[in-house]
Amino acid sequence: MTKCLPVTDPDNMWTYCPSLPLAAVFAALFFVTTAVHIFQAHKFKKSFCWVLIMGAIWETAAFVIRCISIENPTIEGAYDPQFILILLAPLWINAFAYMVLGRMVFFFLENKRLYGVKAERMALVFVLLDLASFAIQFAGGLLTISKNFQTLQTGLRIYTAGVALQEFFILCFLFLVWTFQRRLSRECEPDRAGKARGLLWVVYVVLGLITFRILFRIIEFSAGAGTALTHEFRSHEWYAYVFDSAPMFVALVVLNIWHPGRVLVGKESEFKSRKERRRERKMAKEREGQGYGVEEGVVVVERVRGEK
Repeated sequence: MTKCLPVTDPDNMWTYCPSLPLAAVFAALFFVTTAVHIFQAHKFKKSFCWVLIMGAIWETAAFVIRCISIENPTIEGAYDPQFILILLAPLWINAFAYMVLGRMVFFFLENKRLYGVKAERMALVFVLLDLASFAIQFAGGLLTISKNFQTLQTGLRIYTAGVALQEFFILCFLFLVWTFQRRLSRECEPDRAGKARGLLWVVYVVLGLITFRILFRIIEFSAGAGTALTHEFRSHEWYAYVFDSAPMFVALVVLNIWHPGRVLVGKESEFKSRKERRRERKMAKEREGQGYGVEEGVVVVERVRGEK
């Protein structure tokens, strides 16, 4: 069993005595859910699941490296990567939730839009917003591992701003989820709408777990370095497991059990590629030039696409 160095040791990277068995258990748990997600992405032929898989891989890698760092508590090169990966991995899962709703709008709504915005563009905008939050949190996270007090304090503020921004984007996104849910009952048959609502609840649960984790990080980092609250969080390991790692593991398992690929089935469940969109526009123009309307041309294009 690994013996912990005193937290007062200047070479010790840890501010508490970390548990190697617990880190190993979480590494194994995240590995299992990652493997299942890779299998499910292949089974359901959902290439966009690579985003979720990346988040799961980062979580797995974080705890593998954490085990190494616990065995080598004085090595900064082992401690820093696991800390950064744990901070940033949930952003991949967040982006995946945005992508799922975009495909649901494309799949279930006849006009494939929300508030006049195409499903593809809506998903892209929120993923880009998530990337902006990612960049801010990454910059703040790098500064928080500094031993200089002023740099650490700056990093805490930047990271807190990043997670607060992430939560703001989630709240805006939840309004779109609610709008989509209302339109389902008006525009879809009961059976089809029922399947969509089931997947929507998965999106709600995943975003709820991410929000739970964000609130913890805001409370933890907004207090600032050197405060009693920060000292409390940095002196006990269980806070990070209960309020960060465990919720993210549950989110991944929920997506294993109620995988989007079980609901998003068929040619309309995926966005059209750029090549397909160009071909459709070309064929529609050709049909229009031969005396057919644009609407009829699109129907022909869809029929050709469906025969492939």
